[in-house]
Amino acid sequence: MLTLIAAVLIAQSPVAPADCAEAMTTPQINACAARDLAAETERMETYLAAARRKALADDQGASDNGPASSQRAYLDNGQTAWVAYRDIVCNGVYNRWSGGTIRTLMALSCSTRMTRERTQVIWRDFLTYADATPPILPEPVGPASPPAK
Repeated sequence: MLTLIAAVLIAQSPVAPADCAEAMTTPQINACAARDLAAETERMETYLAAARRKALADDQGASDNGPASSQRAYLDNGQTAWVAYRDIVCNGVYNRWSGGTIRTLMALSCSTRMTRERTQVIWRDFLTYADATPPILPEPVGPASPPAK
């Protein structure tokens, strides 16, 4: 349900003011929250794609030295489980606030927060090294920039 809500709001993005600090109405605030979620999702997908490339390389290296480690499978299965978990949690938030117009904002904020956290986990667990080797991508700190119009 949450994914559908976000998709509808993103499609209605002309409702959002150019500067979301100026958002005043519920539709504007929701459109800005949907834009924030889209930015976080885009950033997560960038980090996930890099982690998948690294996992594939790790899997190929492991097959040279014995059985494949299937890092790509673990990463993909973890992502699928995370999406289901995020949807359950944030749909619960939507339901909790179902008596008011704030429900959409609360659910979108939940999904944005969880997506930001997931990006951090992908970075920490799949794109960094135990030694002084620099990470594949920089640490995802702070909110992602809204997608360009």
